[in-house]
Amino acid sequence: MGEVTKIEWCDHTFNPWWGCTQVSPLCDRCYAMALDVRWFKGAHWGPGAPRRYFGDEHWQQPLKWDRLARTRHRRNRVFCASMADVFDNDVDQLFRDRLWSLVRETRNLDWIILTKRIGNAPKMLPPDWGAGYPNVWLLASVDQLALERDAPKLLTIPAVVRGVSIEPVLAPVRLGSFAPRLQWVIVGGESGAGARPFHLEWARSLIQECRTSGTALFVQRMGSKAFAQGRPLRFKDYAGGELTEWPGDLRVRQFPSNRLPRSH
Repeated sequence: MGEVTKIEWCDHTFNPWWGCTQVSPLCDRCYAMALDVRWFKGAHWGPGAPRRYFGDEHWQQPLKWDRLARTRHRRNRVFCASMADVFDNDVDQLFRDRLWSLVRETRNLDWIILTKRIGNAPKMLPPDWGAGYPNVWLLASVDQLALERDAPKLLTIPAVVRGVSIEPVLAPVRLGSFAPRLQWVIVGGESGAGARPFHLEWARSLIQECRTSGTALFVQRMGSKAFAQGRPLRFKDYAGGELTEWPGDLRVRQFPSNRLPRSH
C-alpha cells in the first residue's frame, strides 16, 4: 500500500493504522470510511471502534522509500494517514510512538500530516518535537468555520511547513489574515457519485489571496461536479483531475519554498 498514489502532491501514502471518526461536514463523504464500509463493514470507524493495526512488514515500506530517495539524491513526500488521523483519540499510543520513531529514522522523506484534530496535536506530538521535526509538514483540514477555529491552534505549533487543506471546497473560503502565516494551501473539488458542487470562482478567489500573500497553493482537482459561472462543466476525467482539461488560470500546483532541500 502506498507505493503508487494518485494524489499528485505526494509520492507515497503510508497509513500507520486504519480507522477514524467523522468530526466535520467535510467528513460526510469520506472516501476512507466508504472503503472501510465496503471491505470491513465499517468495523474501524466511529468513536470507540477498534482501529486496524499492521505488522512489521507494513512498517518497513517507508524505510525502503527512504533508502531509494537517498540513492536518488532527492526527497520524497509521504502523505501520512490517508485512511486515518494521526491525532485520533481512539488510537493506541504505542502505534503513534512507533510512527514518530519511523519519521525520525526516515530523514529523506517529508511527512505530510493532515488532520481535522489539530487541537489534539500539542499533547500527542513527541516529547522531542521542539521547533518541529525538519521533515514533517503539518496541515489542518478546514472549511471557513474550521479555519477560524483551528488556524490559530495550528499557528502556535512549531513546524517547518504549516498549511491548510480546503478539500473539498464546499463554499467560499477566505483565508484573510491567516494567508501570510501559512506556507501551503491545498484546494480541490469533491469527486465520486453524490459529489457536492465546486464552483471555480471559489478556487480563483483562493489563488488570488495566496498570490497576494506569497503562499504556495496546490489545486488538486476540479471534482465530479464543477461549475463555472453557474454552469456545470464536463471533463473526460470523471474526477476532474486531468490538468490539461482545466482553465489555464487554475493550473496552479506549487509547493512551499521554505522546506528542506531535495537532497542532504
